[in-house]
Amino acid sequence: MAAAHPTTHRAPASRATACTTDKAGERRDGPERRRHSWRTVTYCGLHGRGRRRQARRQEHNYYLDRYEHSLVLIGVLILLLSCLDALLTLTLLSKGAYEANYLMARLLEVGTRPFILAKVVMTAVGVLFLLMHAHFRILRVTSGKRMLQALASAYGLLIGWEIILLGVIE
Repeated sequence: MAAAHPTTHRAPASRATACTTDKAGERRDGPERRRHSWRTVTYCGLHGRGRRRQARRQEHNYYLDRYEHSLVLIGVLILLLSCLDALLTLTLLSKGAYEANYLMARLLEVGTRPFILAKVVMTAVGVLFLLMHAHFRILRVTSGKRMLQALASAYGLLIGWEIILLGVIE
């Protein structure tokens, strides 16, 4: 005895297309639906395999699969400046200066390794967050992209100040 196969009812193609278009139009009027994950950062961002390079709608916050090369270079520059800051800070401390940042001063009491590790890790996490949110409004003030650029400038000024202090102390 053979079992009867249920048949599915399909709408005519023109009617299905009209329904899909209406629903798609409604969905795209709202905020960005894409989610960002660590896979996006590692697979798409670092390996350059993602597809989205630009936003579909400029008025919304949005994630991209590929980061702008200039922003990635700014992030790397910030990390390098952070390492240089740690080196200059340790040099200044050896010449009699003191650490003004309370958290970093407490870490220095533990040792130089925890100080350097914490400094680099906190900077890297911050840079990664701002890079991932480069096209978002942060604190309703500015974009992550602008914050990365401002952070690079601030680190540049800090390094300049530490070099001046090295000249004064010697």
